[in-house]
Amino acid sequence: MTNRRKQIDDYIQLNQVVGLSELKALVPDVSEMTIRRDLEALEKDGRIIRVHGGAKSISSINHLVEDVFSKRSAVNTEKKYVIGQKAAGFIKPESSVYIDAGSTTMELAKSIPDVRLLIMTSGLNIAIELLRLKNCVVNIIGGEANRNSISIAGPQAVASISNLNIDIAFIAATAFSTETGFSCGNIHDCDLKRRVLKKSKLRVLLMDSSKINHTMPYTFAAPEDIDVLVSDDDLPEVYREFFKNKNIKVI
Repeated sequence: MTNRRKQIDDYIQLNQVVGLSELKALVPDVSEMTIRRDLEALEKDGRIIRVHGGAKSISSINHLVEDVFSKRSAVNTEKKYVIGQKAAGFIKPESSVYIDAGSTTMELAKSIPDVRLLIMTSGLNIAIELLRLKNCVVNIIGGEANRNSISIAGPQAVASISNLNIDIAFIAATAFSTETGFSCGNIHDCDLKRRVLKKSKLRVLLMDSSKINHTMPYTFAAPEDIDVLVSDDDLPEVYREFFKNKNIKVI
């Protein structure tokens, strides 16, 4: 790395987000085209991300992701913990398991015992959590990384599970209503959830009671597509009866 490029990199790392005009003032003896080439090289080295009119440090992106996921994880933490504990009871040794991305499924990942399992997940942070298990084989599905959810999705992700045989799938829902079913806010996540449900022998949905009677843009499952619903003790009785009438086991 040249001294000039290091100077630009140090400035971006210090300030997190900078404009091209700032960099031109920082190194006034070179052209804008040279600065752009330096930014391109730094991006290839994984130091920055170029944005319109400037650049961002990778650390600023990481902090944003951590903040977004941390805020989501901080909501209904006790309920998510209970749901994760309950869901872990469905896991049997020698099974192939799929774990969806999400803050509730993260609690499941923390509760999984160290037995022989093949675990597949779309959650990057979930995969890292599962590495504590010495008797499990952990696979991350292929596809496009989503910075906000720390997950993998997109057409490649759907294609990557085409040959998988899944004994039990744990799927997270962002919302549920009797009119629209189980829904989420991202079309790529929706497609992946649908495909996983079709590939799975036992389909377990994890959802805390705060998601009830809400709707997100993309429906990925009707009640008939689910075998088990794992929720918390505050799930209204009217919904418990609704799910039971749809032949869903409610835990």
